[in-house]
Amino acid sequence: MKTTVTVLRCGFANAYLLRGQGGSVLVDTGTARYRQLVLEACRAARVRLILLTHGHCDHCQNAAFLSGELGCPVGISREDADLLAQGERRRVYGRGLWGRLYAAASNHTIQTQEIPPVHPHVFLAEGMDLAPYGVAGRVVALPGHTAGSMGVLLADGALLAGDAAQGLGPVTGPWCWEDFTAAQASMQRLKRLAKKRPRCGHGF
Repeated sequence: MKTTVTVLRCGFANAYLLRGQGGSVLVDTGTARYRQLVLEACRAARVRLILLTHGHCDHCQNAAFLSGELGCPVGISREDADLLAQGERRRVYGRGLWGRLYAAASNHTIQTQEIPPVHPHVFLAEGMDLAPYGVAGRVVALPGHTAGSMGVLLADGALLAGDAAQGLGPVTGPWCWEDFTAAQASMQRLKRLAKKRPRCGHGF
């Protein structure tokens, strides 16, 4: 079952439309400013799942809107579910001057931007098969950036990393995180799993 990957540029963040023979999966949703762009890309794609790599607003602010418009469930990890459903706000941290500045900007966004609440219909977990949603691939756990950060490993070896990796320039670990040790371990796992350059939540 071949899967095609279309990147949806939502300003600084990326969403991805995965199209398989049996349907499509939307990975992340962008912010409210880009809801129409993402909706139009998905209208004819038979989206069967909105898969959120983690619970930050630049990746899930449109989840409730798109779920209603497309008539499909929303999936996120149990660890990040309250970020989406209850408006929980958790701080991130960085190292070095750039890391601290980036974390401060991220925390400002986390504290000031609202995520329209939606209770997830699907809890993502390590190894979850995406074939029931039409896509040849599985969910991989990549915690650290958030406690419940997830990625998608497709059958052809392509890996969608969310914010477990940063793709502006050479691929690196995340610039901010909730748990530095977990983020570093996930970056090492990502390197072992990916057969090609990972597709990240930010960058190219």
